[in-house]
Amino acid sequence: MTPRQKKKSDFVEAVLAKSPLSRNQIASISGLSNAYIRELEKGSIGNAGREKLIAFAIALNLGLPEMDRMLAVFDRAALSGDDIPIFIQASERSRISAALHPVRDSFTFDIAILSAERIPGDHVIVSTRPASCLRAEGHRAYEAISLVRAHPLYADLVESINRERRKQLMISLDRHKVQQYVCMQCLTDYVRDCTDAEERRWRRRHIRNAVNMINSFEKFEFYLTRECPSFIFVMRSPPPDSGNSEKLIITVLPPHRLQVRTSGLLAGFATDNQAVILNFKAELEFIRESIIDEYRDRQKLVDFLVELAR
Repeated sequence: MTPRQKKKSDFVEAVLAKSPLSRNQIASISGLSNAYIRELEKGSIGNAGREKLIAFAIALNLGLPEMDRMLAVFDRAALSGDDIPIFIQASERSRISAALHPVRDSFTFDIAILSAERIPGDHVIVSTRPASCLRAEGHRAYEAISLVRAHPLYADLVESINRERRKQLMISLDRHKVQQYVCMQCLTDYVRDCTDAEERRWRRRHIRNAVNMINSFEKFEFYLTRECPSFIFVMRSPPPDSGNSEKLIITVLPPHRLQVRTSGLLAGFATDNQAVILNFKAELEFIRESIIDEYRDRQKLVDFLVELAR
C-alpha cells in the first residue's frame, strides 16, 4: 500500500468506525455497493467519483467541513455550489431501511425526508408549526446563521433542498393527500412568543405560505389540535400495491427552536420498521382525536391563520 492509499484507507476506516451503522445500512443509505465501500476502505480506488464520495459522506452523517476533509484526502476540491445537484440526487438513490437510522445536521435530515417524499403516496406531518418546506426563501439561512457562517455552502444547500421538497409536495398533491396536524397552542406561541423581530416576520410568512397551500389545494388538509405531539414526525404511506413500504422520519426537537444550532448534534431518525411505524400510527390516532372541530371548516381555519400572521 502506497502512502497515498494508506492516507485514504485510514480516513475511511476512521469515519466508518465512528458510525453506528452496519456496512449494509451505509450501502443502502448511500446507494453504493458493499464492494465499493470495501474498496474505499482499502484505499484501492485511485479515482473515486465525487458523486460517490458525497453520497458516502451523507450516509455517514458527516458535516460539511468533514466532507471537505474527505474530498481533500481523495484529492478533490472542496464543496461548492456546483455540488448541490449531487446532494439532491443523493435523495433519489438513498433507501430508508428497517434500522432506526440516526440523522445528524439539518441538511442530512432534510435529505432523509426528501427521500421519503419522493415515494408516491399519502403524507402525514405531525408538528408544532406548518411544514418546514413551506418556509419562505431565506428563512432557513437566517434561522441557522451559525451554521451558515461555519461553511460557505450551507445556506444555498439548505435552501435548494427546501425548494426540491416544495416541488415534491406539489407533485404529491396532484394525486395524494397531505395531512398536517399542528398543536394550536404551539402554533400561536411560534409567532407571539418570538422575541426576534426579524425571525417573527419570517414566521408570519411561513404561516401565510401555509394559508396559500390550504387555499390552492383541496388535498392539503391542515388540522389544529388541542394536544401537543409527543414527537414531531413525518409518515409516508405508499399505496398497498406499490411494492414500497411506509417510511417514518422522527425528530424530538423541543418546540422553542426549529433546527439544531450546532453541526453534528442528533437531528432525528429515519426508518421503515413497521413495528415502530405501528406505534406512531397509534400516536397519530390520539392526535386526530384532539382535532378542534371548529377549525375543520376551511374558511374558519384560514381566518384564524391569517389573523395569527398579521
